[in-house]
Amino acid sequence: MLPIKNLLIVLLGLIFTFQLKAADVLASDTSQSYSIELAQKDISRGNIKFLIWSGIASKHYEGDKPFEKKYNVNYYQFGCVLPLNISLAAYNKVVANYLDAKYGKAWRKDVRKDVILEDGRM
Repeated sequence: MLPIKNLLIVLLGLIFTFQLKAADVLASDTSQSYSIELAQKDISRGNIKFLIWSGIASKHYEGDKPFEKKYNVNYYQFGCVLPLNISLAAYNKVVANYLDAKYGKAWRKDVRKDVILEDGRM
């Protein structure tokens, strides 16, 4: 009887673990879907921007304004607190694809290094 009881406990533990993992994936998928939709809406409204997690203080670099003007895109910095429903990588990937289609890939050499995509970096 003891081995069956142990097996049952292990199976219940696995089921519970898989349920927790599924919930985590769903939350992630929701923020990605929302971010993609938001980026597409922003682009259609002409409000093109890259989202940046900049930490406590906003960071501004010498090349920011010329880049923003040349490619008609802004840098939006969240500071140290990010909204839970936003995926910076998913949002920025949509913007990057838009810029690739409009300007080719030349803009990528001038973009800030702290703009991330799904692969973690530009």
